[in-house]
Amino acid sequence: MAKLAEALSAAGLSVWWDTAIEGGADFSDDIARELEAADVVVVAWSATSVGSAWVRDEAGAGRDRKRLVPVQLDSTPPPLGFRQLQAVDLSGWRGRAGDPKIAALVTAIARVAGSTPAATVAPKLKSPVRFMPWLVVALVLVAALVAGWHFYGPKFGPTAKPVVAVLPFTDMSQAKGKAYFAEGLAEEILDTLAHDARLKVLGGTTARAIRDNSADPDFARDKLGVTRLLEGSVRGGNGADSVKVSVRLIDTADGSEIWSQTFDRNGTDVVAVQEEVAQAVAVQLAGPLGGNAQVAVTSTAKVPPAAYEKVLIARQLLRTRQADAIAKARVLANEAVALAPEYAPAYAVRSQAVALAVQYIGTPASERAAARHDAETATRLDPNLSDGYAALGRVLRDIGDYRGAVAALNRSLALKPDDSEPRFMLGTVYRFLGQNNRAIAEYEKSVAIDPLWTINTLNLAQGYVWAGRPEKARALTQHYRSITPNAADADIVESSAALDMGEYARSLKLANAALARNAQSANAANFRLNALLAMQAANQLSPAEISTLLPYRWRIVSTQMGPAADLILRNGPAAWDDPLQIAWLSYVLMDLDRPTDLVRAFDARFTAVGAYLASQVADEYGALYLAPAFERVGRRGDAEALRNFARARMTHAEANGTAASLNASNWAFLMLSEGDRAGALAKLEAGIGTAWWQVCGTDVWIGDLWWVAPLNGDPRFEAVKGRCRAEINKQRKLAGLAPAVLK
Repeated sequence: MAKLAEALSAAGLSVWWDTAIEGGADFSDDIARELEAADVVVVAWSATSVGSAWVRDEAGAGRDRKRLVPVQLDSTPPPLGFRQLQAVDLSGWRGRAGDPKIAALVTAIARVAGSTPAATVAPKLKSPVRFMPWLVVALVLVAALVAGWHFYGPKFGPTAKPVVAVLPFTDMSQAKGKAYFAEGLAEEILDTLAHDARLKVLGGTTARAIRDNSADPDFARDKLGVTRLLEGSVRGGNGADSVKVSVRLIDTADGSEIWSQTFDRNGTDVVAVQEEVAQAVAVQLAGPLGGNAQVAVTSTAKVPPAAYEKVLIARQLLRTRQADAIAKARVLANEAVALAPEYAPAYAVRSQAVALAVQYIGTPASERAAARHDAETATRLDPNLSDGYAALGRVLRDIGDYRGAVAALNRSLALKPDDSEPRFMLGTVYRFLGQNNRAIAEYEKSVAIDPLWTINTLNLAQGYVWAGRPEKARALTQHYRSITPNAADADIVESSAALDMGEYARSLKLANAALARNAQSANAANFRLNALLAMQAANQLSPAEISTLLPYRWRIVSTQMGPAADLILRNGPAAWDDPLQIAWLSYVLMDLDRPTDLVRAFDARFTAVGAYLASQVADEYGALYLAPAFERVGRRGDAEALRNFARARMTHAEANGTAASLNASNWAFLMLSEGDRAGALAKLEAGIGTAWWQVCGTDVWIGDLWWVAPLNGDPRFEAVKGRCRAEINKQRKLAGLAPAVLK
């Protein structure tokens, strides 16, 4: 698609398409404005676009103004209503600006615009159409515009940055024992290039998808906008300790080799290969940008090769997010630190390994102190190590020090802007701070860097839903499906978005499809559980399945509540380091009518409510559920302080991009606790009118919530439950489930 825009620009036309939309702009308004202003609207029909309502609407705008030039990208005929106009045939076009097919398109554009191009226009377009400098073409690119590329598409044109994908290197060693080293070396080169502001470097997840989709040679170029591919291989060199790294740079426009080189290093020289390759690649890419500036890298010249290799392997293991791989990475990181106690990346990767072990394995949260120490050591040893600040930001986020996390992550990104993971983590921090608009902005940047990293898209889609913009979430998920080669991942992303939009039956169907493709997918299983719980159909899963899936979300299952709460309480003060865990524990203990246990455990950790509210782990959910416990034990001043804090947080969140409907139940909870029965009912009624699923309960049926007991029997509340009951059973019917009995 980008090549079409480039070809028209090369013909002397002023081309507008969705990549011109600035970050944060309302893309719908921008597109409508440009469609109205354009002299010509070019729509590209394909098997993908003919089914899109967005494309048909935009093509219709051009047709109604008699400014439409249709193009066929393949043999698919235009949809009904658009077949009266002859389409320019671009099927088989390979992206060359000088192709006669482009000359035919330019002629058609001129005709529709009211101009007649000179009869001597050369097929190869050596002379632009100079008599039409005023012509503005609005390019409706089906697979891009409609599918959601406007969120983060790369900018193309003469001044655009090269878009580079560093593919995982191939292990060509005789014993095939360097696979992790090969991938790790490629990742190191990717990270080094990402420091260069003159380049746009795609993230590692996307690079692996390109490698795995090698059967489609145009995938990287047409789906992801990649202009350069870096491929490589690793094998043993001439000596026992030597390594030979061969790399080549590919032009995606025609698949030609731009440059290749082989690096053969012995002994300690092997650790310099990463730097040499990155520098050489940067020089090759920098030519069109007018300089040969070198890439700034952290020297590894004095690092023992064994320590360097262990760090590379550990990083690759951590990317899997699998328990056994995380455990192996911790061992390797420990060995790397022992071998090279002054090597900053070893401490950074060990910090990350410990943090992920707490998250994915169940390692005690108290170990986060060690992870923080390692991250701080990494930044002390190398103040320019972006990974060190990223590791520190992760730990600070996990312990609830959000302000510190923001500072660390911003420092990491200042050193390496094209790093998707710190961008993503920064987005989560802003989400926790109630700054949804800022969270969305960071998620969008992260997705732009690594568009095929599933968790990126999951969180961005959720951010749009939280902002009350479900249409953007839907367009984003459709775009993800259009570009990903992994159908299971696409099902997971759409399942998540459907769940957030209250389309539980659709979410369940997609989660089941993902599980059918990959029975080991924890994300797919999680969304299946979420959808079933939301429809009050948890009985469709066995107790063993529920027990397995519970760690992934703080879902409340009655048979698990008491034992889970007791386990957390036995962990002592360390159990209070996570805001979500505080909220969950507080909710559960109040549901179990154990306010004294809750207050006693709280006091053991914070000593006073003021200390909790001043800490970084305080949020509106924890404050709301803690307040009634303090009310019950006679500490009404503390209860009031907690409620005031929650009120301020929710007000702040709504002022910063969180839809009011998301907080409808929380407002009702707060108002009811203060005796405002009418206000609570009004919040529930308003919430169900805009987002019923937020009110009806995605964890527990609204009628089973302990705090709504004072409302039972009230006609207004019974009407709310009736609407909830109808919506839930509608979803159950769509899912093929029997109606639920919901009191």
